[in-house]
Amino acid sequence: KEGIGEWAKKRKVDAIIALWDHEKTNRLKQLNIPVLLQNYKERSHFYSNITGDYLGTGEMAAKFFIQRKFQNFAFYGNKGVVWSRERALGFKNAVENAGGNYFYFESENLRGGEWTASHVLLDKWLLSLPKPVALFACDDNFAIQVSEICKMNHIRIPQEVSLLGVDNDDLICNLSDPPISSIVLDVEKGGYEAGRLIHQLIKKEKKDPFNIVINPTRFELRQSTELYNIKDEYIDT
Repeated sequence: KEGIGEWAKKRKVDAIIALWDHEKTNRLKQLNIPVLLQNYKERSHFYSNITGDYLGTGEMAAKFFIQRKFQNFAFYGNKGVVWSRERALGFKNAVENAGGNYFYFESENLRGGEWTASHVLLDKWLLSLPKPVALFACDDNFAIQVSEICKMNHIRIPQEVSLLGVDNDDLICNLSDPPISSIVLDVEKGGYEAGRLIHQLIKKEKKDPFNIVINPTRFELRQSTELYNIKDEYIDT
């Protein structure tokens, strides 16, 4: 991270779009060029942010499950990042306002050896949840972790766990068995707005930091949520 300034000066870049975990610092001010940060841990107060309506996404997920008559709701999140924290809060508020039971678990983004060593707590949490449960994962990567743990423990999706992710990553969602439903984000519009903002900053038409908000747009439904929680002997769910 320390070398970004020198790298940018050497190449005479006109603007920077970056994903990094130094949102609370102002290290790039010396470059005197537009900087956009795709926020990860927190939103930057110094630079423009490419961010999202995370609270709204969580609320959207909760309403999706509430309409399907669930009583038990769970959120699996990524520890220490704003986009997961706010999705959880939006989900939790909507669930509790509807009188549902809310359960929460978070972990680091498990990869490689970390997965082997650290999935045990997630394993126990999933087994402890009352079934059926509507489970919203903070993104598709975390959703497929849930899918794999459920498979290992013979927890049926969607009969016992109705599973929903975010990002609609086709590769990840369709690697799962069953495939994972996901919330689609308007990333194309976000890219357009980022380009327009850079142009405005370079032309000095804007000076102050500005947030580009990427909104959720719709659900891409797959088999992981194809179940309504209706208890009626005359209705086959």
